[in-house]
Amino acid sequence: MKDSARGTTVMAVLMAVTAGAMILPAALGFTLREHESARAFLYSASLLGSIAGLIYLSRRNLKRKPGPLAHPFYILTASYLVIPLFMALPVTEAAPGGLPLFDAWFEMVAAFTTTGATVLDPDMPRSLLVWRAMAAWLGGLFVLVYAAALLAPMNMGGYDLVTARSQAIGTLPDWSRKMRATQIGVDAGQADLSRLWSHIRLIAPAYAGVTGLLWVVLSVQGVPPLVGLVYAMSTLSTSGIVPHWGMVDSIAQELAIALFLGLALTRRGWPGAVVPQDSGPVWRDDELRFAALLLAIVTFGLWAINGAGGLAAAPGRALAELWGTGFTALSFLGTAGFVSTVGAPDLTAYAGPAGIVLLGLAMLGGGIATTAGGLKLLRGFALFWQAKHEAEKLIHPSGMGGDGPRLRGLRSEGAFSAWLFLMVFILTLSALVMALVLLGHPLEDALIYASAAITTTGPLAQIAGPEPLSYAALGDPARAIMALGMILGRLELLMLLSVLWPRLGR
Repeated sequence: MKDSARGTTVMAVLMAVTAGAMILPAALGFTLREHESARAFLYSASLLGSIAGLIYLSRRNLKRKPGPLAHPFYILTASYLVIPLFMALPVTEAAPGGLPLFDAWFEMVAAFTTTGATVLDPDMPRSLLVWRAMAAWLGGLFVLVYAAALLAPMNMGGYDLVTARSQAIGTLPDWSRKMRATQIGVDAGQADLSRLWSHIRLIAPAYAGVTGLLWVVLSVQGVPPLVGLVYAMSTLSTSGIVPHWGMVDSIAQELAIALFLGLALTRRGWPGAVVPQDSGPVWRDDELRFAALLLAIVTFGLWAINGAGGLAAAPGRALAELWGTGFTALSFLGTAGFVSTVGAPDLTAYAGPAGIVLLGLAMLGGGIATTAGGLKLLRGFALFWQAKHEAEKLIHPSGMGGDGPRLRGLRSEGAFSAWLFLMVFILTLSALVMALVLLGHPLEDALIYASAAITTTGPLAQIAGPEPLSYAALGDPARAIMALGMILGRLELLMLLSVLWPRLGR
């Protein structure tokens, strides 16, 4: 099989999965008497399924030859460009009044990258909104699979921090040595499809099971089944897509969502996760402890500004606002972008400095190898720990660190890798902002739009600025830039450098 043919096989499989997923909104549309929408999904599923089968049959017996596009970056980039186009086929007909193909493609790029941005009217057919949530859910599964199957062997996507160790260690732990021994040969194109299939069989059942569990929990608490399904898929994929016809409206329901949002803060919750042997129990996880520290500071800081003043007069209301602020902060740190509806301050309370704080949380993002976007918590922790070590050296120049091999590795190899990624992240964000400014958008709006795209946090545009921003108000060139930002934000940016500079991929 040629390497290019292997990529075609991956695309054909993704096309077939997309076709199969369209059956649910089609059945839902017929059940809810949204016949036009249902027919669009059914016809698109039939067309894509047939094409996928023909492609697979024509490519499965090709002989293997070396190809120039064997690097996983090309396959992933093609997936994020082409698969949303397939997903957009029924959207052009299912949207009220029809939708241009480019707008539908942008909508599905936002969903498949788990950004959750939308140009559609909130009063869209229910089957269409379920399709958006399902596309984002499939995008979350895609992220988990390729992070474990492709990025981990390449020592990228944050795994470079997981494997970081002090120079004083003579041998690597077994888990690190085995992972490096299976590293993908990015130059020779030795990536094996069996790696992808094995991780799909490992991760997909757990991902679907956890989603179903949250759906059941929300349904037991009184959430309508369709509303609960959308929230469950949006929570696990961190897309932030919410139904317009129903919202969660109790602390118990938001607590359930918050617990499952914890899966966006650490890779430990997913099967096949690479965890250092000396990292200790889950409550000693560096990502979770760093996230807890940040959330405590941000939650109590914003609450002190917005709601603490009423603690004496109305303690119940003030404590409810404390919960709402904490839930909102957690969702933006996990790049989902949910805003609490229980006791939370009005959205205008987040305008200004509070919105910038939420934007900063989204930029930092969740855990490595999760569905969350952003810089990732472990990179932030590595930079924080290195800064702490440098400050201690200023106070005690002759002191010796006693952090152990794991933390010593984080503040040497890990901090260097995190700093490199931060520079690439800032340069990419700056390029997106400049492009939007050149198209005539104000600098503040351009920064919010670009941040929402590169952190894959679509709801950021509605909450981070003085006034809510609309993706529908953007022109086609601006949407193309936003789509590029979403794709770059979802891809591992260092993987792009490894294409341009092959030494980085080794």
